[in-house]
Amino acid sequence: MKSILSLVLINLVLTVGAVQAAPKLTIHHANGSETLDRAQLEAMPQISLTTQTPYFDGDVAFSGPSVQQLLDRYEVTDDAEVTLRALNNYQVSVEARELRQLGAIVATRMNGKTMSVRNRGPFWVMLPLSERPELDHEDYHRLMIWQLSEIDLD
Repeated sequence: MKSILSLVLINLVLTVGAVQAAPKLTIHHANGSETLDRAQLEAMPQISLTTQTPYFDGDVAFSGPSVQQLLDRYEVTDDAEVTLRALNNYQVSVEARELRQLGAIVATRMNGKTMSVRNRGPFWVMLPLSERPELDHEDYHRLMIWQLSEIDLD
């Protein structure tokens, strides 16, 4: 009985520790790397968009800094390749020019609430699909990386 209780307590400590760890987004750029937590991302000017997605029924509200802001922050040129990478190592590369034109955001909140990994968070590249129906296509859906963990800037 004592060993079972010990295992339960260890599991609880590990679970609480994992929950308390602040989600981070690592940006690899020409001068090194920078890791931003949710508070730093939310301290940037926020863009709010309400859109329908292929992943939910009805409208969903997202907010976070624009990808444009991040590209400008690191002085990324239009012809640079940007690689977006998820926690599961899924990745997609695209020219910075295209990302700028899409109106993408790095969503830190969905319907006003922070997103957990279980809920496609902590960060999700979101496009304004309802506002720009031409983006509601699999060619663009591939850029909507959930569980975003890293951005590599060429």
